[in-house]
Amino acid sequence: MSPRTTSHRSTRSARSRLRPPSAVRRPTLYLAVAAAGAVLIGTATTGQPTAAAEPAAAVSIADRLGISAEPTGSVDQQIAPLEQLAASRNDRASEQAEAAEAQHARDAAARKKAEEAARRKAARKAAAEEAAREEAARKAAAEEQAAQEEAEAPAAEPAPAAAAAAPSGSYQDYALSKLSGDGSQFSCLENLWGRESGWNPNAQNPSSTAYGIPQFLDSTWAGTGIAKTSDGYRQIDAGLVYIDSRYGSPCGAWSHSQSTGWY
Repeated sequence: MSPRTTSHRSTRSARSRLRPPSAVRRPTLYLAVAAAGAVLIGTATTGQPTAAAEPAAAVSIADRLGISAEPTGSVDQQIAPLEQLAASRNDRASEQAEAAEAQHARDAAARKKAEEAARRKAARKAAAEEAAREEAARKAAAEEQAAQEEAEAPAAEPAPAAAAAAPSGSYQDYALSKLSGDGSQFSCLENLWGRESGWNPNAQNPSSTAYGIPQFLDSTWAGTGIAKTSDGYRQIDAGLVYIDSRYGSPCGAWSHSQSTGWY
């Protein structure tokens, strides 16, 4: 290898290492050109270069070219506004998604409520129709039953016979007839009631509630099933009922009255 060639290559390599990259050289080159232009303009105008005007012209031209000689802040400071913008957009997207989800839930609840109301209305209508059918069926069954009963009803019963004629004659004759003509029993009865009331249906004991032919107390009337009355014939009926249930016969009642003074 030739020493000349080696020396030339070494020199060019050293120059390459000392030369900054093109991306760095260009802004510096622009600033240098701008400064040189400013110097030429100042020289042409005043005949002498003005050191104070040089930076102002350079800055003005750099500003016009939109070139910044030095960074204005760190990388974090430069990208912070972008991160804030992205976070703001994410927040808005989340709020919009939540609002859409809430609206969807409200719409679903409204649809469910409307469907439930429709089901209840249909159920009420079906129940009313069923009740109407049942009422119609009951009415038809009642009409059919009435018609059947009317068809099966026997002929009208004959009118009841005329009420028996009211008793007549003396109270003694009526009492004898009630005893089936038994003279001995009637004799005992005649003596018993003859002493009690003289067979007077209006006889009233002044010292008690004893009243009528048999001289019953108010409490005694109730036991005969016949209400207290001034009808002498009904008094005889009540007296015979009492004597039969308590003594068995008028003679039994008369015997008791003779021994105790009452029956």
